[in-house]
Amino acid sequence: MCFSATASFSAAGLLAMTGIATLTQVKKRAELPLALTPLFFAVQQAVEGALWLTVPEGRIHSLLLANIFSAMALVIWPVLIPLAVALVEREAPRRLVMLLLLPAGIGVAVYSAGTTLAHPYLAWPVGYALTYVDNHSYSPTMLATYLICTCLPPLLSSSRTLNLFGVIVAAGLGIAMLAFYEDFVSVWCFFAALASFTLLVFFRDHGRAIPL
Repeated sequence: MCFSATASFSAAGLLAMTGIATLTQVKKRAELPLALTPLFFAVQQAVEGALWLTVPEGRIHSLLLANIFSAMALVIWPVLIPLAVALVEREAPRRLVMLLLLPAGIGVAVYSAGTTLAHPYLAWPVGYALTYVDNHSYSPTMLATYLICTCLPPLLSSSRTLNLFGVIVAAGLGIAMLAFYEDFVSVWCFFAALASFTLLVFFRDHGRAIPL
């Protein structure tokens, strides 16, 4: 989490427990990417917790962990979200739209990986949060595509629980951009991690539903 090492490690522990509980509800292999999402965020929050412990040594010491965190946010997330949500979608038209977003998500991931390799991130505290800076302007087109790939799929879902997941992610985006602009990545990832707690509810309800 963006506020301290203690908060990040606490969030990581809660997300890990949620992820394990979510995995116990999985009935099909297609459900695994979405079920693994809380564990993905647990790892990401643990990385940021470790980063909080590293940044007092100087910005250059944040290089490795800052780029692991950024890669998870910018490379994995735009592919994981449309794929994971599409695989559990029961209505074919909605699933098709989500899958159509997948090539765009892969394009964003490749672009993000390239820019991260060329312009590695460093992190340091600004106020009560961490800011990630690579001294390189992210393409506005790619940023818009990234936001569509990460926010739209759960909002399009036929599941109200996944809609809630999407609403929290989208609301977190708005709050992070308006109130925590310098710490946007860190704060938004916190909201995304918070949203992943809803996935346990989704899998409990999903398992009781009658399959198509």
